[in-house]
Amino acid sequence: MSTKESKSLLFNSISWRASLLGEEVALLECGKGTPIEKIHESTYLVEQAIGGDLIDLVPAYHSIAVFSKLDMREIIKRLDGLKGSAKQIRDNDDVIELPICYEEGLDLSRVAEQSGMNEDQVIERHLEGTYRSLFIGFTPGFIYADGLHESLACPRLEQPRTRIPSGSVGIAGEQTGIYSLASPGGWNIIGRTPTKIFDPTKDQPMLIDVGTRYRFYRITKKAFESWED
Repeated sequence: MSTKESKSLLFNSISWRASLLGEEVALLECGKGTPIEKIHESTYLVEQAIGGDLIDLVPAYHSIAVFSKLDMREIIKRLDGLKGSAKQIRDNDDVIELPICYEEGLDLSRVAEQSGMNEDQVIERHLEGTYRSLFIGFTPGFIYADGLHESLACPRLEQPRTRIPSGSVGIAGEQTGIYSLASPGGWNIIGRTPTKIFDPTKDQPMLIDVGTRYRFYRITKKAFESWED
Protein backbone atom coordinates (compact mmCIF):
# COMPACT_ATOMS: atom_id res chain seq x y z
CA MET A 1 0.00 0.00 0.00
CA SER A 2 1.42 3.39 -0.98
CA THR A 3 1.19 6.54 1.11
CA LYS A 4 -1.58 7.80 -1.19
CA GLU A 5 -3.81 4.75 -0.70
CA SER A 6 -6.30 4.26 2.12
CA LYS A 7 -8.64 1.53 3.30
CA SER A 8 -11.80 1.46 5.38
CA LEU A 9 -12.19 -0.84 8.36
CA LEU A 10 -14.62 -1.41 11.22
CA PHE A 11 -12.81 -1.53 14.53
CA ASN A 12 -14.23 -1.22 18.05
CA SER A 13 -17.64 -0.60 16.43
CA ILE A 14 -16.25 2.55 14.73
CA SER A 15 -15.69 3.17 11.03
CA TRP A 16 -12.05 4.10 10.37
CA ARG A 17 -10.02 5.19 7.38
CA ALA A 18 -6.48 3.76 7.46
CA SER A 19 -3.65 5.33 5.46
CA LEU A 20 0.14 5.42 5.52
CA LEU A 21 1.98 8.47 6.83
CA GLY A 22 5.43 6.96 6.37
CA GLU A 23 7.39 3.73 6.27
CA GLU A 24 6.42 2.69 9.80
CA VAL A 25 3.49 5.03 10.53
CA ALA A 26 -0.18 4.31 9.86
CA LEU A 27 -2.95 6.81 10.55
CA LEU A 28 -6.39 5.66 11.68
CA GLU A 29 -9.02 8.38 11.27
CA CYS A 30 -12.67 8.33 12.39
CA GLY A 31 -15.64 10.69 12.35
CA LYS A 32 -15.47 13.96 14.28
CA GLY A 33 -18.50 12.98 16.35
CA THR A 34 -16.65 10.05 17.92
CA PRO A 35 -16.42 10.47 21.73
CA ILE A 36 -12.89 10.83 23.06
CA GLU A 37 -13.54 7.88 25.39
CA LYS A 38 -13.93 5.65 22.31
CA ILE A 39 -10.64 6.97 20.92
CA HIS A 40 -8.92 6.05 24.19
CA GLU A 41 -10.56 2.60 24.21
CA SER A 42 -9.49 2.03 20.63
CA THR A 43 -5.92 3.12 21.42
CA TYR A 44 -5.72 0.52 24.16
CA LEU A 45 -7.11 -2.17 21.86
CA VAL A 46 -4.54 -1.29 19.18
CA GLU A 47 -1.84 -1.70 21.82
CA GLN A 48 -3.17 -5.14 22.73
CA ALA A 49 -3.67 -6.29 19.13
CA ILE A 50 -0.22 -5.28 17.86
CA GLY A 51 1.70 -6.15 21.01
CA GLY A 52 5.46 -6.48 20.64
CA ASP A 53 5.38 -5.17 17.07
CA LEU A 54 4.24 -1.77 18.31
CA ILE A 55 6.71 1.12 18.47
CA ASP A 56 4.44 3.94 19.63
CA LEU A 57 0.84 5.19 19.65
CA VAL A 58 -0.25 8.82 19.36
CA PRO A 59 -4.01 9.38 19.82
CA ALA A 60 -5.63 12.72 18.94
CA TYR A 61 -9.22 14.00 18.96
CA HIS A 62 -10.33 11.96 15.92
CA SER A 63 -7.35 9.81 14.99
CA ILE A 64 -4.65 7.41 16.17
CA ALA A 65 -1.15 7.36 14.69
CA VAL A 66 0.25 3.83 14.88
CA PHE A 67 4.03 3.44 14.76
CA SER A 68 4.68 -0.23 14.07
CA LYS A 69 7.05 -2.74 12.50
CA LEU A 70 4.07 -4.38 10.81
CA ASP A 71 2.95 -3.96 7.23
CA MET A 72 -0.21 -1.85 6.87
CA ARG A 73 -2.16 -4.86 5.61
CA GLU A 74 -1.23 -6.82 8.72
CA ILE A 75 -2.32 -3.93 10.97
CA ILE A 76 -5.69 -3.82 9.23
CA LYS A 77 -5.99 -7.60 9.42
CA ARG A 78 -5.49 -7.55 13.19
CA LEU A 79 -7.89 -4.65 13.80
CA ASP A 80 -10.69 -5.08 11.26
CA GLY A 81 -13.80 -6.40 13.03
CA LEU A 82 -12.14 -6.34 16.47
CA LYS A 83 -14.42 -5.31 19.32
CA GLY A 84 -13.58 -4.30 22.85
CA SER A 85 -15.38 -5.04 26.09
CA ALA A 86 -15.56 -3.24 29.40
CA LYS A 87 -13.18 -5.82 30.94
CA GLN A 88 -10.56 -5.22 28.25
CA ILE A 89 -10.44 -1.45 28.57
CA ARG A 90 -8.19 0.16 31.16
CA ASP A 91 -10.12 2.23 33.66
CA ASN A 92 -7.93 4.30 35.95
CA ASP A 93 -9.97 5.96 38.69
CA ASP A 94 -6.90 7.47 40.34
CA VAL A 95 -6.63 11.26 40.30
CA ILE A 96 -3.12 12.72 40.38
CA GLU A 97 -2.60 15.74 42.63
CA LEU A 98 -0.36 18.40 41.05
CA PRO A 99 1.04 21.49 42.83
CA ILE A 100 0.54 24.82 41.07
CA CYS A 101 1.88 28.29 41.75
CA TYR A 102 -0.48 30.98 40.46
CA GLU A 103 2.08 33.70 41.10
CA GLU A 104 3.82 32.24 38.02
CA GLY A 105 0.68 32.87 35.97
CA LEU A 106 1.82 35.27 33.25
CA ASP A 107 -1.74 35.78 32.02
CA LEU A 108 -3.76 35.34 35.19
CA SER A 109 -4.95 38.96 35.06
CA ARG A 110 -5.96 38.56 31.39
CA VAL A 111 -8.02 35.45 32.14
CA ALA A 112 -9.64 37.31 35.04
CA GLU A 113 -10.54 40.24 32.80
CA GLN A 114 -11.95 37.95 30.10
CA SER A 115 -14.04 36.00 32.63
CA GLY A 116 -15.36 39.00 34.52
CA MET A 117 -13.96 37.64 37.78
CA ASN A 118 -11.13 38.81 39.99
CA GLU A 119 -7.92 36.78 40.18
CA ASP A 120 -8.83 35.04 43.45
CA GLN A 121 -12.14 33.89 41.94
CA VAL A 122 -10.34 32.58 38.85
CA ILE A 123 -7.93 30.62 41.03
CA GLU A 124 -10.75 29.20 43.12
CA ARG A 125 -12.66 28.12 40.00
CA HIS A 126 -9.54 26.58 38.48
CA LEU A 127 -8.77 24.60 41.65
CA GLU A 128 -12.29 23.15 41.62
CA GLY A 129 -11.69 21.38 38.31
CA THR A 130 -10.76 17.75 37.64
CA TYR A 131 -8.85 17.55 34.37
CA ARG A 132 -8.35 14.62 32.01
CA SER A 133 -5.50 14.18 29.55
CA LEU A 134 -6.99 13.72 26.08
CA PHE A 135 -3.81 13.36 24.07
CA ILE A 136 -0.16 14.35 23.93
CA GLY A 137 1.28 16.83 21.35
CA PHE A 138 2.37 19.44 19.85
CA THR A 139 5.78 19.10 21.51
CA PRO A 140 6.99 16.02 23.45
CA GLY A 141 4.96 15.77 26.63
CA PHE A 142 2.53 18.64 25.97
CA ILE A 143 -0.79 17.68 27.57
CA TYR A 144 -4.14 18.61 26.04
CA ALA A 145 -6.91 18.16 28.61
CA ASP A 146 -10.60 18.75 29.15
CA GLY A 147 -12.33 19.65 32.41
CA LEU A 148 -11.82 23.42 32.21
CA HIS A 149 -14.82 25.34 33.51
CA GLU A 150 -16.48 27.21 30.66
CA SER A 151 -16.23 30.50 32.55
CA LEU A 152 -12.41 30.31 32.30
CA ALA A 153 -12.32 29.98 28.51
CA CYS A 154 -10.03 32.61 27.02
CA PRO A 155 -8.82 33.25 23.43
CA ARG A 156 -5.22 32.55 22.52
CA LEU A 157 -2.71 35.38 22.65
CA GLU A 158 -2.62 37.44 19.47
CA GLN A 159 1.18 37.42 19.65
CA PRO A 160 2.60 34.06 20.85
CA ARG A 161 5.57 34.10 23.20
CA THR A 162 8.89 32.80 21.93
CA ARG A 163 9.42 30.81 25.13
CA ILE A 164 7.01 29.38 27.69
CA PRO A 165 8.68 27.87 30.79
CA SER A 166 8.29 24.15 31.42
CA GLY A 167 5.45 23.27 33.78
CA SER A 168 3.31 26.20 32.63
CA VAL A 169 -0.43 25.55 32.79
CA GLY A 170 -2.25 27.23 29.93
CA ILE A 171 -5.69 28.01 28.55
CA ALA A 172 -6.60 28.42 24.87
CA GLY A 173 -10.28 28.77 24.10
CA GLU A 174 -12.03 26.00 26.02
CA GLN A 175 -8.89 23.85 26.08
CA THR A 176 -6.36 23.59 28.86
CA GLY A 177 -2.88 22.11 28.79
CA ILE A 178 0.52 21.78 30.42
CA TYR A 179 3.78 22.74 28.76
CA SER A 180 5.91 19.80 29.91
CA LEU A 181 8.92 21.30 28.12
CA ALA A 182 9.91 24.92 27.54
CA SER A 183 8.74 25.98 24.07
CA PRO A 184 7.12 28.80 22.12
CA GLY A 185 3.38 29.13 22.64
CA GLY A 186 0.30 31.31 22.52
CA TRP A 187 -1.75 29.91 25.39
CA ASN A 188 -2.76 32.00 28.41
CA ILE A 189 -0.51 30.94 31.29
CA ILE A 190 -2.57 30.78 34.45
CA GLY A 191 0.07 29.18 36.69
CA ARG A 192 2.98 26.78 36.76
CA THR A 193 3.65 23.40 38.34
CA PRO A 194 7.14 22.46 39.61
CA THR A 195 6.39 18.77 39.02
CA LYS A 196 8.34 17.25 36.14
CA ILE A 197 5.65 15.89 33.82
CA PHE A 198 7.95 14.55 31.09
CA ASP A 199 11.30 12.86 31.73
CA PRO A 200 12.75 11.02 28.69
CA THR A 201 15.38 9.31 30.90
CA LYS A 202 12.71 7.24 32.69
CA ASP A 203 11.21 3.94 31.50
CA GLN A 204 7.80 5.63 31.75
CA PRO A 205 8.66 9.19 30.62
CA MET A 206 5.15 10.62 31.07
CA LEU A 207 3.78 11.20 34.57
CA ILE A 208 0.41 11.94 32.96
CA ASP A 209 -0.64 9.63 30.14
CA VAL A 210 -3.67 9.68 27.85
CA GLY A 211 -6.79 9.27 29.97
CA THR A 212 -5.10 10.26 33.26
CA ARG A 213 -7.14 12.54 35.49
CA TYR A 214 -5.54 15.18 37.68
CA ARG A 215 -6.34 18.04 40.01
CA PHE A 216 -4.31 21.00 41.24
CA TYR A 217 -3.52 22.22 44.73
CA ARG A 218 -2.04 25.64 45.38
CA ILE A 219 1.51 26.27 46.62
CA THR A 220 3.30 29.52 47.37
CA LYS A 221 5.98 31.08 45.20
CA LYS A 222 8.55 30.28 47.90
CA ALA A 223 7.52 26.61 47.85
CA PHE A 224 7.63 26.60 44.05
CA GLU A 225 11.17 28.01 43.98
CA SER A 226 12.46 25.47 46.52
CA TRP A 227 10.51 22.48 45.13
CA GLU A 228 12.45 19.25 44.67
CA ASP A 229 10.62 16.76 42.46
